[in-house]
Amino acid sequence: MKAALLALLLAPPGPTDAVWRVEVATHGGLGGRGAGAVKVRSSGDIEVVAPGGQRCAMRVPAEDLARVAAALARARPQRWRPRYFQPDNPTGCCDQVATTLAVGRGAGAGERRWVTGWFDESRQLVPADALALQDAAMDLAQLHQGCAGGRP
Repeated sequence: MKAALLALLLAPPGPTDAVWRVEVATHGGLGGRGAGAVKVRSSGDIEVVAPGGQRCAMRVPAEDLARVAAALARARPQRWRPRYFQPDNPTGCCDQVATTLAVGRGAGAGERRWVTGWFDESRQLVPADALALQDAAMDLAQLHQGCAGGRP
């Protein structure tokens, strides 16, 4: 059973992985609200939460998804740890922003999902592929933050 599960988790992306989802959520920091959030789907549907809490959903053109899709193609989420933190500060004290990155590949019952997270001070411990994916998704959110009233 363990060997079969391990083989599934380590399998390279397949054709069913054309359907994907990337979610970044943040919380904490000085104001407690984090730095915003975004959900990006392979269909081009995105949901943006601006740092002030305003929300919106829209569909973006394929060219806007290109950086996220490229970062996801290079990502190896099966290798990520569930959390990255400094051993002397496992709770992220004090006033740090906590980031959670979730990736879903496939659809329905066959969807595979990975989640990782970190605090500001432990960012240097996070694998480069996870950071690149998080940055691409948050840059897309920033580009479309105006739909949430965050900027014109």
